[in-house]
Amino acid sequence: MLNNGVTCQFAGHQYVAPLDTEEDRARFNSIFVQDALDFIEFCNGPVDSKWGALRAEMGHPEPFNLKYLGIGNENRGDAFWERFDIMYNAVKEKYPEIVVVSTSGAADAGKEFDANMKEIDSKYANTIVDEHYYKNNDWFYSHRDRYNSDKVRGAEELTYDRNRPTRVFVGEFANNMTNNDYASAMAEAAYWTGLERNSDMVVMAAYAPLFCKKGYNKWNSNLIWFDNRGMWRSCNYYYQKLFSEAGDRAFFMSDAMKGSAPDTTIYTSPTIDTATGEIFIKFVNAEAVDKRITVNTGSGTRYEAEMEFISSHDTSLKNQKEQNYYSSHPDYNKDPMDNVPPGMKERPGMREMAWRFAKRVSYNEAVVPHTVDLGTVKGKFEFTMPENSVGILRLKPVK
Repeated sequence: MLNNGVTCQFAGHQYVAPLDTEEDRARFNSIFVQDALDFIEFCNGPVDSKWGALRAEMGHPEPFNLKYLGIGNENRGDAFWERFDIMYNAVKEKYPEIVVVSTSGAADAGKEFDANMKEIDSKYANTIVDEHYYKNNDWFYSHRDRYNSDKVRGAEELTYDRNRPTRVFVGEFANNMTNNDYASAMAEAAYWTGLERNSDMVVMAAYAPLFCKKGYNKWNSNLIWFDNRGMWRSCNYYYQKLFSEAGDRAFFMSDAMKGSAPDTTIYTSPTIDTATGEIFIKFVNAEAVDKRITVNTGSGTRYEAEMEFISSHDTSLKNQKEQNYYSSHPDYNKDPMDNVPPGMKERPGMREMAWRFAKRVSYNEAVVPHTVDLGTVKGKFEFTMPENSVGILRLKPVK
């Protein structure tokens, strides 16, 4: 994302680059517009261009093949869109192949979202819209169909219409309320299956912050927590890692059934690697009950089947424990002899014993992936989704 002269209003401390005079406009073009054009040339330009030559001099003569360029971040209002328009037109004139990423603001709906979508629909329909939202578990479970083709977005009654060029980049999303507990991982993973089922509309998605140091957090959802001595991969990290495996094409899969009705606590997303024929079925079983599931591949192909999953009966578990659970916290650096009664401090070996039983930070993670080999399957077969599980079923064709 590049700055277009308007800072993120959501973050406060707003700055708007002036455009009132010819001098202002010249300065705006020399700083913000030229920065964008130079950046694209550095990434994609030939080695005999000014910035392409610098890239080659730095050790990378091959172009980076930049495809997307974001302008702004969580912005709104006339001042932003006026400056967006200047940069957008300059980029598209010189580099028509670059896809510009626009912004819907800092929320999933509301006045700001509606106004931004109206602007995009009327002038910038060929952009990818960067959508941001931080929600609770109920929202993630109930909005899995957000990007279905019949869903209305904005105040103009337009839908996520595949016949229009506009597409979506979910640039920030997470449950930012429960500090990466296991329940949030299940809910986000269930929502992710909806993103993947609508991958003809949602072309990219990115989680909330990646790293956070214990004791210095400003954000309650982070994929990896660390301190000066080690790290904890959150439950959310592990579902993202599992779901990172995918083919190149999504396909239809019928609902898992609970008697004669669909099981509304099971969420799935199937993809296939069309080059190898390998099938990936992402799944969430959001109920504290093991589920025996029947899969029908619809073909006579034999597959090597494997399931990798995370699961926890206690959905309040956090791999990173509490926010103040880190090696440099004052509670972990006190002299353990301070807690020994005065009459015992002089006993032989007491200091060594006190340190041996002093508090120690554990980097063990309560929730980690497990793998189950399901053997060779063909046609119709069964497997068990563990309780409260998020996983991936891999079906690799047997040659």
